[in-house]
Amino acid sequence: MITRNGLIGIIVLLAGLTTGYIVSHGVSRFHDRALLEFPDSFSVSTIYDHSDIAYHEAYDELTLLTEREVDLLRLKDYYRQFFMHYYRWLDTGDTQSSVQYKLALGQFKATVDWLEEKYRDNPCFTSREMEELRRIIHITEQTDRTIRWARVVVVVLIFTLVMGIPRFIRESGYKKFAGSLYFDALFRPNRVSDLDRWHSIHRMASALLVLYLFGLVIFSSFVSWRVPLIFGALGLIPVFTLAGMSGNRRKFPEMLVSFLAPKMPIVILVLGVVALRGPIFLWYRIWGSELFRILFIAALFMLIFRKFHVNMVLARKWSHRNRRGSSAMVWMAFGLQLLVAGALLYMFGPEESLVALNRELLLLPGGFTVTPSLFTPWMMIVAGAVTAGAFSLLIYNRRGGADTIRGRKT
Repeated sequence: MITRNGLIGIIVLLAGLTTGYIVSHGVSRFHDRALLEFPDSFSVSTIYDHSDIAYHEAYDELTLLTEREVDLLRLKDYYRQFFMHYYRWLDTGDTQSSVQYKLALGQFKATVDWLEEKYRDNPCFTSREMEELRRIIHITEQTDRTIRWARVVVVVLIFTLVMGIPRFIRESGYKKFAGSLYFDALFRPNRVSDLDRWHSIHRMASALLVLYLFGLVIFSSFVSWRVPLIFGALGLIPVFTLAGMSGNRRKFPEMLVSFLAPKMPIVILVLGVVALRGPIFLWYRIWGSELFRILFIAALFMLIFRKFHVNMVLARKWSHRNRRGSSAMVWMAFGLQLLVAGALLYMFGPEESLVALNRELLLLPGGFTVTPSLFTPWMMIVAGAVTAGAFSLLIYNRRGGADTIRGRKT
């Protein structure tokens, strides 16, 4: 005899079978209708194969995307470690931070190379982004090299200046040591005379030129030679202009040494800071420390004004002109320098020039931009006015004899 529970079980079983048959029959009808929408050559196996390929392609794409994100996160982690330890070292000079940032930098560089090779067909970064990463790596890798060379240049400039102290080195055949002209041009420009003679003057002129240009290469972290060449050419325009306008070709090396001398304290000031922890340390302090910024800029402008004053005195000594004539020569040389700089900005474009300088020298902090579109025309107008005014004054200025300039009666 069938019990009530058994009867219920049989009913449930029959209901399940009936429901399964009805659902299976409905799905089969939907499947047959779907097949009718495809060309006759399609079959059930074709649909399965097509679905299988699409599934695997989507799965592989998702796997690659996930792997790509993991690789980028690993790169970002190395960059954070390098960045934090590097700026901690800049701030404190801690030896442990120096070791840690170099280790993180090695991992960061190796990961960049690996990602570039791995995703060659589908790069993770644009060419511009990859160039920025390479530049960051290059500047940081050159930090120790930059510091060593900056110290060498500063020591050589100071040593030469000390050796040029009057009578520190004996005269050779009634000729003073060329370093004495370097010293006098800085501290005693009124005592410089074209009647004096110096030995080793050609080597001294060449050495100061090389040290000046090489100092700019050091300041650019050896990133390129383009920026040092442009800045060096602009900085040497007043020197060669004043030496050429003085009218004494036989004393050209002596004039180069004397007009280059006021630039050397500026080089010593800048490279003295670079010699501590590299060029980035200079910008880090300028943009991050108000006290350092005030002191450094104040010292820099004092040396610049001193350079103008020394150039006026030396132009008067070498060209035998009065004060107005020597001032006109200096301002004319300065105007020519501004004209050339403005012409270069106009030629390459003001925005493009500023971006290029910022990428190689990190002149501006991140997120800070300047639009110098109006600066270039005004710069050239002012430079033209200064040059024309100084040239007019120079034409109508008399040129006296050497004895007259010394205050003696002929």
